[in-house]
Amino acid sequence: MNPTVSVAMCTYNGSRFLREQLESIAAQSRRPDELVVFDDVSRDDTRSILKAFADHSEFPVRLFANKERLGAARNFQQAIQACEGEIIVLSDQDDVWRPHKLMSVVEAFRQHPDAVYAFSDAAMVDQSGKPLGQTFWEVVRLRQSIDAFSGARQVEILLRHNLIPGAALAFRASFRETRLPLPEGWMHDYWIVLLGSILGSGTAVNEVLLDYRSHAAQVCGWGKKSFAQICKDSFGSSSDDSWKKLESFRQVLDRVAAFSPSTSSFRERVRLLEEKEAHLLRRAQARSSSGVSRIGQVIREATTGRYRRFSNSWYSMIRDL
Repeated sequence: MNPTVSVAMCTYNGSRFLREQLESIAAQSRRPDELVVFDDVSRDDTRSILKAFADHSEFPVRLFANKERLGAARNFQQAIQACEGEIIVLSDQDDVWRPHKLMSVVEAFRQHPDAVYAFSDAAMVDQSGKPLGQTFWEVVRLRQSIDAFSGARQVEILLRHNLIPGAALAFRASFRETRLPLPEGWMHDYWIVLLGSILGSGTAVNEVLLDYRSHAAQVCGWGKKSFAQICKDSFGSSSDDSWKKLESFRQVLDRVAAFSPSTSSFRERVRLLEEKEAHLLRRAQARSSSGVSRIGQVIREATTGRYRRFSNSWYSMIRDL
């Protein structure tokens, strides 16, 4: 029996690109069983575009309008909670889906019954839809390690940084109770995939299933940082940011503690979490110091190899120094 599929979309002043995305959802070879949209107090024509689409859609479209701005993470949380399908597929307002996206996602879950989430590659395009010559996996350097994305290695890869955007993500609704509510300081996509890989597993769909539009107005941008950007980030951050990041990460350990299967593979993943926590603690302590003390602490932490395993290698060392 085929599972039911919900598409969860959040919108905010998205009229420029929204029609094209809605049309690509309507053109799916395997149509969704519902589209759930939460608008975050848009001030343009977004709501009228959604209403016109819902009035003529061949599948149910449920529209909700927030009374006050929630931001992307909290808005997606409520959209996810409202979905009634067995598989929940996240959708941004400004991308374009390939016609076989939903069919490929459903097939991935059928082939991997133990997977709690699935994700695909995406073609990078500019604001006009012109290809930028790279896929998302190439931009974030996931392509070369995608074959190793299994078991505890999934967790180690994700503990460096998030490599899976919500626009390319789908997950089983049965996993929803584990990942909600979303803690403060976390984006919904990173929280879903990190918890999913710790408590279960994710599966990669080795296909380009959407065009990922890169433009100035998007909430989260992905790409390589220049040396000038690295320096700007470094001087613009504070030790308080490091302590906040540590406390935010400890929320993962707290949530995982409530779902503790006693298996060797789970214990291995928890060990990785504990190493990440130790790394973030050492970084926070170093950035609360100054002069020779800070340099010494950064060097000592560098000798553990954890900057390479759990942060962004030399870039993170520059930030801490």
